[in-house]
Amino acid sequence: MSPRSAIDGSEGAVIDEALARKKAQRERFGPLEYVRLTDAFRGLPRGTARFGEDVVPGYPPIGRVLNLENGLRHHFEAPFHVEEKVDGYNVRIFRHQGELLALSRGGFICPFTTDRLPDLMAPAVFDAEPDLIVCAEVAGPGNPYLEGSPPGIEDDVVLFVFDLMRFGRPGFVPAAERYALYERHRLPAVPAHGRFHPDRPAALREVLRELDARGVEGVVLKEDSARQKRAKYVTPASVIQDISAMADGLMELPPEYFTNRLLRLALILEESPELDRDGLRERLGAALLDPLLTAVRGYHDSHKVAHPFRCRFRGRENAERFIEHLGRAPRSAIHARGFELEREEDGYWVLTFERIFPRTTGLLANFLSGGQVYD
Repeated sequence: MSPRSAIDGSEGAVIDEALARKKAQRERFGPLEYVRLTDAFRGLPRGTARFGEDVVPGYPPIGRVLNLENGLRHHFEAPFHVEEKVDGYNVRIFRHQGELLALSRGGFICPFTTDRLPDLMAPAVFDAEPDLIVCAEVAGPGNPYLEGSPPGIEDDVVLFVFDLMRFGRPGFVPAAERYALYERHRLPAVPAHGRFHPDRPAALREVLRELDARGVEGVVLKEDSARQKRAKYVTPASVIQDISAMADGLMELPPEYFTNRLLRLALILEESPELDRDGLRERLGAALLDPLLTAVRGYHDSHKVAHPFRCRFRGRENAERFIEHLGRAPRSAIHARGFELEREEDGYWVLTFERIFPRTTGLLANFLSGGQVYD
């Protein structure tokens, strides 16, 4: 058995059972074959993947606290570390048979992130720590998955490491060891804001006010204990940014996308009377209405509602794999079209495409041509 496998081999047996129960499926990335869990199964999170005898655990979901003071008191039994929550997409990075790979949250090998890893982090960390699994967020305007970008990233994409795991060991690398590994190997970590006590929410509110002013998405709270309890809390700015990013796709998303965010904002305002309520009301109205106005005006020119994407690849083969991947992934519910691939002078391949919002496009086509609607 590989020394990096599950300690007793039980994870591999669980994945075999998941395959038989149709809770997992086989995947391929070029010549590499692997298995990923499509659903959580017998204690293993969705997105867990097996490469031969090596098992990469899925990244577990983190609960959201909607009332800060009561949430801290209810969920945390010990001091916790506060780290910024970056608005990007989640990957797990590891080395398998000499090749660096990046898995998406759902357990797919991501062709884009895998292609760009040499640009995003120093691979030498895996020479010193071959059993390491790096959990990170990829963010920036050059990402191929998400609309919007965190403040301060003007171009392309950036990697932010937020957790570490090891093959064959349960849970996450403890905080003190994790921070030491960040420094020793110069890993590009998410900004950390110190250690806080659950009985002192006022100190955390000060951090949140500063992050909100900068447009940061929020924080992840990580208990400094053996049970490694986690929770996340978002800023008002992130709620409004989320709504603004997808308001022109109003008809494509489940209503809960918007109603949940509106409720989050109301709860934040209720427990934070110092916030500028009038300003937030104005920003919320603009976030909902302005993208829709832009979509209506843009439809007159293009006869569609779409978001453009532009991302850079080191290798053409990975760009082509990404196009195939996008067609299979769940996000393809928003249709991607118009793929164009060109070589730039710096040697990178630039892929451009659009994500079309078909329902919104169809409704505007009907309404703007004079069609009737029955409420």
